[in-house]
This record gives sequence, C-alpha cells and structure tokens, in this order.
Amino acid sequence: MKYKQACLFSTAFLTAALVSGCALPPEQDSEMETRTSGSYLQVNCSTNMTPEHRVELDAIDSMMNGSENYAALARLEALSFQTQHHWLRWAQLLAKVEQLDYSEEVYQQIAETCDSAQAYHGLGVVYVKGGKIEEGLKALGTAKAKEPASADMRNDFGVVLMQGGFFGQAAFELRTAYELSGKKETVGRNMIAAYYLHGGDDSVAKLQRELGLSHEAVSAGKEFSQRFSGGA
Repeated sequence: MKYKQACLFSTAFLTAALVSGCALPPEQDSEMETRTSGSYLQVNCSTNMTPEHRVELDAIDSMMNGSENYAALARLEALSFQTQHHWLRWAQLLAKVEQLDYSEEVYQQIAETCDSAQAYHGLGVVYVKGGKIEEGLKALGTAKAKEPASADMRNDFGVVLMQGGFFGQAAFELRTAYELSGKKETVGRNMIAAYYLHGGDDSVAKLQRELGLSHEAVSAGKEFSQRFSGGA
C-alpha cells in the first residue's frame, strides 16, 4: 500500500492531498479503498533492499537534499512500497511538506508494526516539531535504547532533553553522541550548550580541557545555549 492508495481520505484532507501531488488515475479508482485519518496501513517492515530499491531511494534522497520535498514526495508516490525504508521516507516527507498529523500517524504505525529504532526516531522528531515535547522524549528515548551507538539518535535525544530542561541528562547524551560522531562540530556545539546550562563556565572549562575544545567551539556552544530555557 502506498501514499496514492491512502489519498481518498476525508474532505478535510483533500486540499492537503492535492498540494502534495496525490492524483489518482481514473482506472485505478475501483482498486482504492477510502481512507480517513487513523486508518490502518499495511506497512512492509522488510529492510532488504535490492539494487533497484537503492537507486529509487537515492534519487528521492537527492531531491530531498536539494530541498525539493514536494517533488520528492510525488516521485515516491509512484513507487511500490516494498521496504520499510520506503515507508520511512514517506513519513519523513509528509512532515517536510507540513502534513504533521498524517506524518505522525504513519510513523506511529511503522513503529507499532516494525518496532524499529528509525521509526521511533522519526516519530519523536515529528512529535517535537508539533510541540509535543514529552511524547517526543519518550519516542526518542525508545529509539536510542534500540540503537545506543547511533550518534544521530543520541544527538536528537540530547537536544530535546535540553528543550525539556533536563540539562544534566542532555550533557551525558550529547557527550556520548559527540564521541560516537567522530567529534562532529555541530554535535560538539550541542554538547557544550548542555554542559553550560547544567554547570556553567566551570563545567565548560573542565570539558574544554578534557577534550581540547577550541575557544571558537566553546563560544558557539554558549551562544546556542541561549535558545533553551535557562540559557545565559
């Protein structure tokens, strides 16, 4: 089942569907079941990708990297959703074109059906984007528990912990993410912000000595901390 098979939902969603390019060939109408928000989707949990699948999704990713999200969604809708990766891209693109409620439902069903870290991670990100910090923390925590060595998942979890005011736990998660990421600059900025929010200048000075952080990195982290409650 794929997005164009899920497009005949209620009139309230018709405009959004048309904006996202959800057009149905007349000859296929008889094969489509009417769907409403909350409908059950037959998610395929397979993670085995053929070379053809990789080519398909690489093309989608390339369009996403170029911020051509509406076009990427249209191209994705034309494919058979034969792997979990297809479903995850669909949910991700729905969020990128501001269909957050529908994206959330799709991520929820992928998570419930496949119980994958990637699904919980995406669900957490969408929750946070929709202002649901508590739900986002729960989903991102589940994702991290399923893939504890993922720098991206720990980084996102840490940033949302800062949003929730859990600065000490955020510092732990973000330092772990920093080391796992190979000391990626943006993750380092997040880590420094968490340490600063949790322990102030003394905490950051100790961190700087331990990790050999530059003064520029420390300044960027402190500046970033101002985005969160308790920032200097």
